[in-house]
Amino acid sequence: MNDALPIISILTLIFSMLLISEILRLRKEQRRQNKKMEYLQKDVNKLKDINNP
Repeated sequence: MNDALPIISILTLIFSMLLISEILRLRKEQRRQNKKMEYLQKDVNKLKDINNP
């Protein structure tokens, strides 16, 4: 039983590092998508203003 403890600890550490890196990657992607949505919203607002004088 004591021999399994270091292996479990290492696997837990690796899993948590992978999880954290995935969360950071998703946050980065979310920021990128939010920026794209802001640009698209500005374009839509400009088109609405042009069509409704």
